[in-house]
Amino acid sequence: MPTFHRRKGSVKYVPPARPLEGFRLSAAVPALVFAALVVGAIMLALQKAPVEQKWVILRDYPAWRPRLAPVDARFAFERPVEAARSPRAVRFDSPLGGEGGALTYNAQPFMAPNARFGSNHLADDLNGIGGMDTDLGDPVYAACAGRVVYAGAAGEGWGNMVVVEYVVGGGRVRRAEQAVYAHLRSISAGVGALVQRGDLIGEVGGAGGRYPAHLHFEIRVSDVADPGRGYFRKPLNRLDPEATLAARRGAPDDLLNPAPAIREPGGEALPPVEVEVGEGL
Repeated sequence: MPTFHRRKGSVKYVPPARPLEGFRLSAAVPALVFAALVVGAIMLALQKAPVEQKWVILRDYPAWRPRLAPVDARFAFERPVEAARSPRAVRFDSPLGGEGGALTYNAQPFMAPNARFGSNHLADDLNGIGGMDTDLGDPVYAACAGRVVYAGAAGEGWGNMVVVEYVVGGGRVRRAEQAVYAHLRSISAGVGALVQRGDLIGEVGGAGGRYPAHLHFEIRVSDVADPGRGYFRKPLNRLDPEATLAARRGAPDDLLNPAPAIREPGGEALPPVEVEVGEGL
């Protein structure tokens, strides 16, 4: 339509702007690819539990406390007021079997390749020496002192799971870790409970018959209640459970820790013996 030009005072025709005027396909395609890569990287990062305290909770909302409800646990960050209750672990034992983990074996060690899942195992699969379902229903004990941050059904591949948070080190080297007990037939510890080394966590199961009975046992460096995954190409935030228990046992090599099931003739449990370990754990 004709318009009046302020400077020249003449009337001239100004064509309407085109919707894609100035659009260059050669510049748009790389930008689109870059955006897709960024979104993909963010989605991949969300599959990993954070390993450091990088988030600040400005207010203490009860809804953010880990629950049994099927929520996205990757965002169930520990509330500082609750995390402060997690005890420091100074002594570690095997969660299954007798003294020193007797009468058990590691059926699938940490980072062992698994052809069925096409990835590596992020835990130790602990079995009774009879194999298969001979250990179904055997007691599972807390490997160390801690606080239960997750207890419930974690999904079809996990079955019942208990996650116990504890603290190692002190001062600047203080950090939260988690012991994960999965594929349980039953659970004996609820969310928020403080457990001692040797306390009953649950019973050995097979994720509702999905697997032969065994205990899937993990140690993670994490501050969220996230069931996560059991297999991956890299160790993510997991530690080698067998090596970690051996390094942090907190007792002389010639001292056998009493099996949690052993009791005095009168029925009283043997008193726990805790040995303080170094600050650098």
